[in-house]
Amino acid sequence: MNRTFKHIAFASTLLIAAPHAMGSLLTGGNFADNCSIADWEQHGNVAISGTPGNCAAMLSVDDVVDFETELTQAVALSSGIDYLLNVDFSIDTTTTDPTLDDVFSISLLNQDFDFIELFSTDILAAQNFSESLTIAATELASYANQDWSLSFFLFDGADFDDNQSSVSIAFASLDAVATDVPEPSSLALLVLGCAGILGRKKRFFTRINNNISANQTIGGHNQ
Repeated sequence: MNRTFKHIAFASTLLIAAPHAMGSLLTGGNFADNCSIADWEQHGNVAISGTPGNCAAMLSVDDVVDFETELTQAVALSSGIDYLLNVDFSIDTTTTDPTLDDVFSISLLNQDFDFIELFSTDILAAQNFSESLTIAATELASYANQDWSLSFFLFDGADFDDNQSSVSIAFASLDAVATDVPEPSSLALLVLGCAGILGRKKRFFTRINNNISANQTIGGHNQ
């Protein structure tokens, strides 16, 4: 019985110490600290700006060199799991051209050219964003090809204006959403509760056996 309690106590310790979340599925997403875009595929005018601790991946478009710019990374998404994408970024435009047709979007793309848009905004003025974007397992399941890439895409919608826009991404993290399971501490209490019930049953049956043995001994002496 002591060995059983030791096993239960050990299991409870593991449950209490169990981690609550996995690390980000993205590599090099903390641009502010890493000051690098080496882990990302780059198209168009993409660069790192700023100083360590305050860096950003900067995407820029203009009508002279680039009208579209993209930063992508392949992501391994498992079936049946929801995900949460957290992104901190800012947008800006350096022109007063009334066309204002530049657009920034965050999407998932696969090798079948399927497209899941997670976020989109017109660049009308300088703005800061801190977005938490849900990627639902049910939505992913509707596509046959699950080889997804995360895309940050900046696009100049017309090549005859003077818009010059930029997006500065400081941080991006993609994490699996925890399923609804009991907290480790609750599981530990449940295990300990079961241990208590087992202990009471053990004492109950031990008392019955002792009484039976005692009665048998008394009966034997009477004979």
